[in-house]
Amino acid sequence: MSDIVFMRAWVNVEVPTYCNLVTTSLQPRDQMWQGMRTTAELRKAHNIPIPHNKDSVYKGIERKVRKFNAIEVPRKLQPLLPFKSKPKDRPKGKKGSAVDMIPEIMNIGEKKIHGALQQLHLLKHEKTRKEKIKRGLQKKAHEAQKAKTDEITRKRQREDRRERYREEDKKKKRARK
Repeated sequence: MSDIVFMRAWVNVEVPTYCNLVTTSLQPRDQMWQGMRTTAELRKAHNIPIPHNKDSVYKGIERKVRKFNAIEVPRKLQPLLPFKSKPKDRPKGKKGSAVDMIPEIMNIGEKKIHGALQQLHLLKHEKTRKEKIKRGLQKKAHEAQKAKTDEITRKRQREDRRERYREEDKKKKRARK
């Protein structure tokens, strides 16, 4: 019996020291030392285009959209599942129960009560809508008033600053004389 074992380990590797002397001190001051040219400089000098590997081009990955069918868990097993796995956020089916599909027939008294409730709901919604519009108008008026006061304070602060700078300038001129 033989097993293959892969082991990763860190090993200290000694890096040899390298020294490349540049003898720029031996040249006259007006000459500029130029070392080896880079690959880009050589390509530019000889008009060589940058090599292009077609395999290195990024391409979009086209995958088919996978559709997973919903898992149907029997009702008897649902209580045994942990809470996380219980089906809870599933949309209800289009078909309602038989009781929901039967039309509700109201007698005269129930119809009157139902009509009165609808009118109350309508009045409530109208009232809230009007209050919302009124609050919006009040908010706009308040913002306009606030903008005016902000403008006035900005002008006053600007004038105060100008006056202060004038006074400082006068003091400096007096100190110079």
